Amino acid sequence: MRLLKYSLLIITFLVLVISIGGYFVLHQPQFGQKPQGVHLDIIKSSPQYIDDIFENSDVIDMEMSFSKIIEIIKAYMEEVQGMRPDSLPILHPDLNVIEHSPDTVTALTWFGHSAFLLEMDGKKILLDPMLGPAAAPFSFQVNRFSNDLPIAIKDLPFIDAVIFSHDHYDHLDYHTVMLIKDKVSSFYVPLGLGSHLKHWGIAEDKIFELDWWDEASFEGIELACTPSQHFSGRGLNDRASTLWSSWVIKGKRSKVFFSGDSGYFPGFKKIGEKYGPFDLAMVECGQYNKLWHDIHMLPEESAQAAVDLKADMMMPIHWAMFELSLHPWKEPVERLTVKAKELNMPIFTPKIGERVTLNTPLTSEPWWEEVK
Repeated sequence: MRLLKYSLLIITFLVLVISIGGYFVLHQPQFGQKPQGVHLDIIKSSPQYIDDIFENSDVIDMEMSFSKIIEIIKAYMEEVQGMRPDSLPILHPDLNVIEHSPDTVTALTWFGHSAFLLEMDGKKILLDPMLGPAAAPFSFQVNRFSNDLPIAIKDLPFIDAVIFSHDHYDHLDYHTVMLIKDKVSSFYVPLGLGSHLKHWGIAEDKIFELDWWDEASFEGIELACTPSQHFSGRGLNDRASTLWSSWVIKGKRSKVFFSGDSGYFPGFKKIGEKYGPFDLAMVECGQYNKLWHDIHMLPEESAQAAVDLKADMMMPIHWAMFELSLHPWKEPVERLTVKAKELNMPIFTPKIGERVTLNTPLTSEPWWEEVK
C-alpha cells in the first residue's frame, strides 16, 4: 500500500511538472495569441470562417490520421542528400541607393525564402519579413542556411508597410517584428493575424486586416488580399484560427503578385482574370512533398500558376534559405526551369540580396549551379 501511495505521488508530481512546463512553453510570446472577444466576432462574419475555423475554398484533406503520421515519420527517417548548401552567396545592396530611390522606380531585394524589400512609388514595403535565426518557435530549430542578411535589421530604412501572408514561423517571425515595429507605419495582414501583432505590442490603428478579395490602399498603392490554398497556426490549439492569403500590389507603374504559401488551385486563374496581367509574379516553389501536396505546389505547378495568373515573368520563392521539406535545396528551381521553358513562362532568379529594378530588362543566371 505504501509503495502504491509513493508511486501515485511520483506520477502526480511528474504530471504537475509536465503541465507547468507545457504551460510555460506555450505562453512564450512567440506563439502569439488567438483571436478573441470583439475581434473574434468580426472574424465570424467571414465567408471563409466555418465551424470556428477558416476553410479553403476547395475541400482538401487536412486531417492527420495515425497512418499518415507514421508515413511522415518514415519519410523523415530517409536520408536525402544535398538538403542544405555548404555555403550560400549573399549580396549586400547599397543602402544609400535604397534610401533615396526615386518614386519612378520599382525595385525588389530578395532576402531568401519568401522575404522581400519592395520599393514602389517611393515607398518601402516588406513582404513576409522572416529575418530571424530560425523558422520555428525556438532558435535551435530550423536554422537559416546563412545568418548573413542582405541588410541587417537595424539598417533597414523606415518601412511604410509590412505585408504578411499567414502566421507560420517561416513567414511571421516574432524576433523580426519586435525589432522593426517602431520603424513601420502600417501592417497589412489577412483576418485574425492582427491578434498576434497586438499581443506583441503593435498599436491597433497600425494594423489593417483583410478578408479574401478585400482591397485597401495607402498613399496611392493599391492592395488586394487574394486567396491561397494553405492553413495557419503557431501552437497546439490554434490551427486555422487565422486566415492565409496571397497579395496583389499595384503601384503607378507596376503590378506584382505575391503568392504566400499555397497548393495549386483554381484560385490562381480567378486572380489572373480579376487582377492580371502582372509585371512579376512571386510564386511559391519549394518545401513540397507528396504527403502535403494540397498545401504546397510542386515546381511544375508553380510554373502553371504563373501562367494562370497572366504573369509577364515569374520569380520562384519559398526556397534557398530553410530546410523545411525532404528535397535537395536546389531541386525546386531546377525542376521549375524545365517546366517554365515548356510553358514559355519567363522566369527570373536573382541572387539573394541582389537589388533588381522592374520595368527594365531582367536577366539572371543559374547561380545555384556553382553552389555545393
